[in-house]
Amino acid sequence: MFENYDLFSTVIQLQPGGVAEQGDSGDERQWTLSAFHAADDRAVHSHVWERHPGGHEVLVVLSGSLRVHLRDEGLVTTVTAGRAVLVPPGRWHRLSVDEPGDLLSITPRTGTEHETAVA
Repeated sequence: MFENYDLFSTVIQLQPGGVAEQGDSGDERQWTLSAFHAADDRAVHSHVWERHPGGHEVLVVLSGSLRVHLRDEGLVTTVTAGRAVLVPPGRWHRLSVDEPGDLLSITPRTGTEHETAVA
């Protein structure tokens, strides 16, 4: 179908064979393309570590500024508007907000895991 979607209220599923369609972010067999308003740390669940063994996660900052933290390596990188970071497969990571803005993510859902970060 040929229509436009509000990525802040729906996700696009990237299917095998190059097919893309509107979908549900809970489908763990697929990759999702989605956007988020990152007003503060709660909006990017900064208290939760996550990892995606199914592939790289692509994080694109459309506006504002975010930090991406890699737990095991102890690395932090700041990502500003118009920049992207590739989170390696299977690496525990979390986000925090430096300046409110918008984030676009392309995420492999297969096997995604979450852990609460220790304060």
